[in-house]
Amino acid sequence: MAITKTETKMIGYCAVDSGQILITDPGYLNDWQNNEMGDTGIGDYSWAGACATTLDVEGAGQLNFPMGHAGAGVVVRSGLGDGYYPVMATYVYDTNWGKRISKLEIIFIQDGDLD
Repeated sequence: MAITKTETKMIGYCAVDSGQILITDPGYLNDWQNNEMGDTGIGDYSWAGACATTLDVEGAGQLNFPMGHAGAGVVVRSGLGDGYYPVMATYVYDTNWGKRISKLEIIFIQDGDLD
């Protein structure tokens, strides 16, 4: 890979109404359990699992597929709770692959938000 330059720009916003946000592949949404708080725990790929994971001391973690293996998604507590958060993408320009996204960033807390 021969990266010739990088560029970071805002690509949109994510609204948060549950104090948390999930990063997952849309192809896995059929496995998502939209349950209320119940018997699921930290790391379960479900509403209750996401809540348990973000309420843990780290405020973030891996969600597992229904069979128990990792990779279904990642859930994090948003910085200041509910809100409308900007999403930034860093692009790399590669001589073989062209323009590709190398990094995604959700900005939960900006300068001045905690003043």
